[in-house]
Amino acid sequence: MQMQLIETSNKQPVDSLKVVKNFRKVIESRDINKMNKELYQFLNLHCGFIAHYDINGFKSVYSAPKDFAEVFIRHFDNEHRYFNGIYHCHEEQYEDTGFTKGDIKEEFNRIVDQHKYAIGRWAENMQRSERYKIYMMLKNEFEPETKEV
Repeated sequence: MQMQLIETSNKQPVDSLKVVKNFRKVIESRDINKMNKELYQFLNLHCGFIAHYDINGFKSVYSAPKDFAEVFIRHFDNEHRYFNGIYHCHEEQYEDTGFTKGDIKEEFNRIVDQHKYAIGRWAENMQRSERYKIYMMLKNEFEPETKEV
């Protein structure tokens, strides 16, 4: 009787890739300014984003909480019209990682799915806080407190 050898893979999980780690950092910190050049290029080439001239332009477009929550993460939310799915062209390997571009996009989608509701609440709270600051500034300007002499 001959034993059949089972090949085991020493491949690291997809979430160990630098591009995925950076994406997770951006999503969990809710800070597009933490995006590195590799992630910027991956997003532009494989995730349906436009370049916005360069990485700095890209960051400035999605840095506001509302834009981060309502535009940026929606590219990875399959319940939203901006969702950029995984297509035949994503079956190609990404660099020398052993993973396809589709594998990486699936991980991005999974990360966003874990955080999208919290990010939505965060963006709403940030927007509310900004509006309240403006309200207080206007209130102080137009309804100053009277001080007794």
